[in-house]
Amino acid sequence: MKKILLVIQREYATRVRKLSFWILTILVPLLLAGVYAIPIFLATNSIEHVNVMVVDDSGVFSGQFVSSHDITYIDAANLTYAERQLKEQDTIDAVLYIPARTTTIPTDAFLYYRSDKPTTQVQSDVDNQLQTLLRDNILLDVHNISAEDYAMITKTRITLHQLDLETGRDGFLQVKIILATVLTIIIFMIIFMFGSQVMRGVAEEKNSRIVEVIVCSVRPFQLMMGKVIGIGLVGLTQFALWLTLSGVAVGVLQASNSELFEQARQQINISEVATKGSEATAQMAAADQQGLASELMQGLASIDFGIILLMFLFFFIFGYLLYASLFAAIGSLVDADTDSQQFTLPVTIPLMLPMLLMPAMMNAPSGPLATWLSIIPFTSPIAMMFRIPFGVPIWQIALSMSLLLATFPLCTWIAARIYKAAILYYGNKISYRDLFRWMKQKR
Repeated sequence: MKKILLVIQREYATRVRKLSFWILTILVPLLLAGVYAIPIFLATNSIEHVNVMVVDDSGVFSGQFVSSHDITYIDAANLTYAERQLKEQDTIDAVLYIPARTTTIPTDAFLYYRSDKPTTQVQSDVDNQLQTLLRDNILLDVHNISAEDYAMITKTRITLHQLDLETGRDGFLQVKIILATVLTIIIFMIIFMFGSQVMRGVAEEKNSRIVEVIVCSVRPFQLMMGKVIGIGLVGLTQFALWLTLSGVAVGVLQASNSELFEQARQQINISEVATKGSEATAQMAAADQQGLASELMQGLASIDFGIILLMFLFFFIFGYLLYASLFAAIGSLVDADTDSQQFTLPVTIPLMLPMLLMPAMMNAPSGPLATWLSIIPFTSPIAMMFRIPFGVPIWQIALSMSLLLATFPLCTWIAARIYKAAILYYGNKISYRDLFRWMKQKR
């Protein structure tokens, strides 16, 4: 045990002291904060003001386009005049031409521009206003429905609650789907990323022949377990620092640019075209937003995060140990003349299978597929974390945990035998027959 602790200390100290560790630890939160902030800056940075001249020969849209802070619509009498203005006047950036109607409803419109093509925001605003105005005209002329009445109709909604028959509580299905997806992605990334680090670490020591010196004083099993646990602790440290620094970076960004973020949120909540409105429509929209926010908060409050945290820690620790030991064995098989792909594929397929089948599990979290994936030890760390927010019977959780606890020592024992035989094996290409032979050998 003392030698394992020494290996753990060596692995942890060696990697944490590296400059690359701290560069990556600081760089990732900055990148996350940048990814979070870039859309906000893009949303709040106004485009260069654009003047669009409108020629409406159909008579349907004349005088109804609404200008905004970024786009001004100017009516023109005819297309010839508008084209001349576009060519001669720098103040006119585009011309919107709507031909005379050949049918009851206009079917075409044309946006003329100079060499500098209108931005996507200009094209989107023109298109949205065309569709909205055309719809309002049809509703009023054909069905005698005003824009205000139509807005009220479209805002009306009924909330469907999924009630648990035993507890009588709302299921909050959408909130649980989001939480389950986030948990699944996080635990998959952690296990795969840290397991790959173990494999690379073992392969580097073997290829550099450092392991030949180390095994003179440490048994191969002790070296493998020390490396698995040490790199796991390094990964946990880095992950904890990422979470902490990312939260601090985002918090500082929001605090230092509170007006900017508030402006972005207001712009995101603005409807496509703010043309007409009524007090009833505004009240219904506000009630709708409050209802969605309230539903989200109630859904989060209904989830037992204490159980989720305990389950996450259990399935992460033992899932990582299971896969890290297998990755360590794979790393011991790799040398300058050996391709590790034939060995990594059988290990990574079970790990990735729940991710590939997530849509099917999402459709039926308690179905046979999701249930079996959450019980089989090689897929349970990922699949069970997906099912936990939806509620899993106690016996299934106990069975899944028991099988994982029973499989982990077996995989570690197999990996240790392979590691012991392969870590000093050089030159020849290793086959699956060699692996089975090493596993059967008495030592």
